[in-house]
Amino acid sequence: MRSFKRSLRLFMLRWHRRIGFILSLFVILIAITGIVINHANRFGLDTRPITSPWILSWYGVEFVGEIKGYATAESWISAFQGKLYWDSESVGFCAEPLKGAEMVAGIWFVLCDTSLTLLTSDGELIEIVDDVVPDNTRALSGVHDDWLVIVTETGMQTLHSDTLELKPDTVTNTTARIATPLPASLQADLNFKSHSITIERLLLDLHSGRILQMPGALFNDLVALAMILLALSGSWLWLQRKR
Repeated sequence: MRSFKRSLRLFMLRWHRRIGFILSLFVILIAITGIVINHANRFGLDTRPITSPWILSWYGVEFVGEIKGYATAESWISAFQGKLYWDSESVGFCAEPLKGAEMVAGIWFVLCDTSLTLLTSDGELIEIVDDVVPDNTRALSGVHDDWLVIVTETGMQTLHSDTLELKPDTVTNTTARIATPLPASLQADLNFKSHSITIERLLLDLHSGRILQMPGALFNDLVALAMILLALSGSWLWLQRKR
């Protein structure tokens, strides 16, 4: 009998320590994240995006492959996840695919599907003209005087940069700008901008247990259950010691 009680006491003591150690980690985590969350606005954590691919993959965020765009004198024009970007700044919406970008008289004409976006040489939005080109438009194919050359499935057409008059044409001596991969740093910026997971969001998920992909209520229940077991085992060990 004594041997059984001793074995039981050792068993309870061993698990009491284990539960206490594990629970202390959660208590420290909850305390630290709670303190930081209280000051998230002061430190700008509510607007600072997560940049760790490993953490983002936990949220199901997957980076796309190569992002291509059109180089300007000092910047890049690209389309990513429905937005048109001048470098890493969104300047409007863009129904992909991005079909070309050409400059006429100091103005950039960017073709997104069948809409034409006009930008200044510094990337400021002038206007967006919808359905200005045929649905079967494949790409912009250069500039001829004040006319944008457009490639469609039925042939070449030209669009006047001022009046937006569209007419058939057979211009063949133009050179189109070619989309090339964006710099690696810019591609990374666009990938990070494509999600809304901030450091504050990560802290909240750590604090509530959602980071473990379980409901917050279930996480709190498990912590409460561990505290109950810790209290019961501690009380039992104390009573055995008194005897």
